[in-house]
Amino acid sequence: MLVRFAPMPNFVHEIDSILNATVAPFPLVKHLERKNRFAGVSMSDSGDQVTISVELPGLAKQDVTVSVNEGLLVITAERKRPELKEHEQWIRNEMTYGNIERTIELPYTIDVEKVSAVHENGILSIVLPKHENAKPKQITVR
Repeated sequence: MLVRFAPMPNFVHEIDSILNATVAPFPLVKHLERKNRFAGVSMSDSGDQVTISVELPGLAKQDVTVSVNEGLLVITAERKRPELKEHEQWIRNEMTYGNIERTIELPYTIDVEKVSAVHENGILSIVLPKHENAKPKQITVR
């Protein structure tokens, strides 16, 4: 017996379609913004340091803030909606605007004075050197 393949529905697309069909016709609702989007993160440990990479496409480095405080890394950014010129209107705009925030609990004590961050090609790379107390130590067995 053959069964036709039915891919799993994209629920976000379905919800957007329902909202667009029910809310978009009202003139007071011009655009639904998705705020506080989460940026994709990867984290690696090389023994002496933790490296975190964050996806921030389309953002300039001046729109990004990084802070470390009491074992938490906080990354905030803002993507501003471009202004339309006179006599322009959106035909379609699926890009997201607004604030992005990520708070990551750090697995080790970090040497805060040596933290560095570089934003390049839409990827924010943060290098967090471990504090001497957090680095792995070889114990001699007697």
